[in-house]
Amino acid sequence: MQTESQASNEPSHVVPVTDKKSHSKNAIKSSRFRVQSIARHNDVNAQIDEDHDKTLQERSENRQQNIRQRQQQNLERIFRLCYDNCSDETAGEPDPDWIHHFITIAQDIYSPSMQKLWSRILRQEIITPGSISLKAMITFQQMTQRDAQLFRRACLLACHFGQDSSKKLLTGLKYRTGFLLKQPSIDRLNLGHYQLPYSHLLELMGLGLILNTELESGKLQNGTPLPFHYQGNEYQIQPAQNGLSLLYYRFSPVGQEIAQLLGNHRNEEYKIHLTELLNKHFIVTSDAFTHHPVI
Repeated sequence: MQTESQASNEPSHVVPVTDKKSHSKNAIKSSRFRVQSIARHNDVNAQIDEDHDKTLQERSENRQQNIRQRQQQNLERIFRLCYDNCSDETAGEPDPDWIHHFITIAQDIYSPSMQKLWSRILRQEIITPGSISLKAMITFQQMTQRDAQLFRRACLLACHFGQDSSKKLLTGLKYRTGFLLKQPSIDRLNLGHYQLPYSHLLELMGLGLILNTELESGKLQNGTPLPFHYQGNEYQIQPAQNGLSLLYYRFSPVGQEIAQLLGNHRNEEYKIHLTELLNKHFIVTSDAFTHHPVI
């Protein structure tokens, strides 16, 4: 690694290289190398690599041409991915304005993993026109690959209950023990244990994917079963005592639209802890079993 005095003796536009091995090592660690590499890839390296013979206009035209070619390549990949995932299901006719907005946004999606998600957006809209709003597309456009990964983690933990099919993140159960005047107790699910700490929830709230207020259901009555769904698993939960309520965060309408593109996938460890929590306070019934809590 160079010392500060050694670096100061080098020309400002040259990345010092002694041999291939040391060059490879510096390429991993040097920020100057990374800037130079990005500049070359985006055709804005003229003042870094000064051994060129093109005018400013020629360089600009060359960069614009490369951008258009990459955008064309992006769209072709997304449409091919969509085509490969389609079959003989009945299709509708997407709105021409929607297709125009889609192409305008999707042409600048470079990440392969994000291109896969955009191909799902297109497929969903072709199969069910009107199911993906322009607002959802714009929100999705603003999401980085990391944002998408965070949201996927939230979707892995999402459930819904009652007659409301909107996705929710259950955070705990509130119940009373002993005297009526005593403060209610809360049995919490630690979402941070499943790589979704509160700081990540705040990021998803900032993107408009999750509503920013923890909500509480109405009091659940003993003897009245409540449908409860977790990632394809269906249960009936009947409170073992009166006064139980569910605490949760609700996905926003835009979050609902984007979540449906990801399908049903569950976190097995979370499922175990979720069912343990429900079994403590409810008579839990499914097609496979009935569990009675020990009170």
